[in-house]
Amino acid sequence: MSRPVTFLVDPTMYGAGSDLPRDVYGDLDRVVRTDLYYHYSTPVCAQRWLDVCEDPAYGHRVLLDAIGGAMPAVADALRSAAPGARRLALCSLGPGDGSVDERMLEGLAPAFEGLSYTGVDFSFELLRRSVRRLVSSPSLPHGLSLTAVCADFTEVRSVPLKGDDGAVRLFALTGFTFGNYAEGALLADFSQLMEEGDFLFLDARLHGFGALPDDMAAFNRERQGLLASYDLESVRRFVFGPVEVATTAVASDVRFGFEHTRSVTTVPNALSLVISCTGLDATLRLTGKRVRRGRLDLAVTTSYHLPDLTEWLGRSGLSVVWRGATDGTAFFLLRR
Repeated sequence: MSRPVTFLVDPTMYGAGSDLPRDVYGDLDRVVRTDLYYHYSTPVCAQRWLDVCEDPAYGHRVLLDAIGGAMPAVADALRSAAPGARRLALCSLGPGDGSVDERMLEGLAPAFEGLSYTGVDFSFELLRRSVRRLVSSPSLPHGLSLTAVCADFTEVRSVPLKGDDGAVRLFALTGFTFGNYAEGALLADFSQLMEEGDFLFLDARLHGFGALPDDMAAFNRERQGLLASYDLESVRRFVFGPVEVATTAVASDVRFGFEHTRSVTTVPNALSLVISCTGLDATLRLTGKRVRRGRLDLAVTTSYHLPDLTEWLGRSGLSVVWRGATDGTAFFLLRR
């Protein structure tokens, strides 16, 4: 199939923040970040994420179907908000394995005469995987141009979207990535990347508890069923990935803990799940230094109360053009 591919490396990958592998993977407190910054890099971590996507209990396939089902409405909203636009330039912020972007492109293609795609990811391994999926997909337009940018999407300030004055520029943040970060800071980063009139499509996991109680200790005791999508072997191995790369330990060497909290999010009635491990006693691979941790926080993911999240997004500096919700997932189309 005739789909030209361009690979680029952004200065965020080799600028002031670039260090020797020993300086990153020789410092456990630097490489283990709850926003999952290093959780997708290196072949080990990339494969751990691909394993999560393939685990039926995690629900990635459910998300794919939900996003595919939402695309006709998103396309209608884009055409209404940008009348006369006949082309679409899609920029994916963290393509993962490329399956979500494939569904988005399939659903948006009928509404536009031309499409272009740019994927931005810190993980070169996953970026290659996503491009390979898209370049060989039989369901996408033959002339679709693909650009892969290896970059930190929280720091990059420009991306080469193949658009013109008649094209809609759509950024996408999917796979519940929104809930891994400090939400206000993340949207502020994207506001600098987006131009006036650009759109942002994002998804968010929902909870059904309404206003949350002050006593989160009691909530944790009573809501163990909330862990069904996370207390999985595939997820435990994924969140432990940077520790596995940096040390001699593997996931089976430690005990995992799951705790719901409201302290790491500024969105009202949002519920954050902190995944941690205890009992780590290992050696750093690149320095030989012994490391012990009584508790090590590995990952944070947040779910939201839909009315509060909608109101919060309306005050974020981006306007809500369209929203939808299905199967515990909310979708938003925002405009700068």
